[in-house]
Amino acid sequence: MTLEKARNISIELVLQKMNYTPSKKIGFDIWYSSPLHEEKTPSFKVNTKINRWYDHGLQKGGNVIDFISIKFNYSIPEVLKFLENYSDESIFSFQKQESIEFNFTETESKIKINKVIDIQHFALKQYLENRKIYFYDNEPFLKEVHYEVNGIKYFGIGFQNQSNGFEIRSKYAKVCIVKKDISLVVKGYKNKLRIFEGFLDFLSFTNTYKSDSDFLILNSIALINRCDEILSNYEEIELYFDNDAAGNSHTKSTQEKFKNAKDCRTFFKDFKDLNEWLINTIL
Repeated sequence: MTLEKARNISIELVLQKMNYTPSKKIGFDIWYSSPLHEEKTPSFKVNTKINRWYDHGLQKGGNVIDFISIKFNYSIPEVLKFLENYSDESIFSFQKQESIEFNFTETESKIKINKVIDIQHFALKQYLENRKIYFYDNEPFLKEVHYEVNGIKYFGIGFQNQSNGFEIRSKYAKVCIVKKDISLVVKGYKNKLRIFEGFLDFLSFTNTYKSDSDFLILNSIALINRCDEILSNYEEIELYFDNDAAGNSHTKSTQEKFKNAKDCRTFFKDFKDLNEWLINTIL
């Protein structure tokens, strides 16, 4: 265990495995009753964006190494030894993916899903927050997916589709696991459907505007050609495709087929897609 690897271990995950339960969460900050001393009012804060902690009762803070050192009165070698218990491949694979090229053929014989959980890892949370996506806890299709490719373990943000496959995104990965398919998010609005190419555009919209519609995420714009039956069930259809040749072409063909379909890309016309607009916009 190296110091660099140890620093990348999520403090939130370490506390979770130690059975410490947060008392509240405000933005990037998670508050706990201090694991370092007794107290009645929670004063121990973990910032998941920078993976640092601060104990207001002790007026001390730092990284995960500092935390373990203070809690158990360990030396640095003892801290590194302790953190080996948290150093399985799933903790560090996010960093390791930097040198991996995902140009493999996506077949079930090469890809294996190990576990699917709610998003917990600070690196995945940071990835979403860097894209200005802060509100996602109530999205049932959005998960943290741990998987293997040819025996090598990785993990990323997964968005589930109707074939129980996942679109995987992280700082270093953009892949589909199992099978490419659409994702239909039914919110109970029978009259309006909003359509996006990818789930990051969908999340960008729901983080910015009122979710007064159902949502269709294509996960590949070519799949719009298989969705006529779904589109025919709605009185209003709003299209939020990318500002590129494929997006223009499929916007036009969809509007020709469905006269109630509206091109809604005007507000992000100067950007490649809706998420790029959100990243570069001060709201």
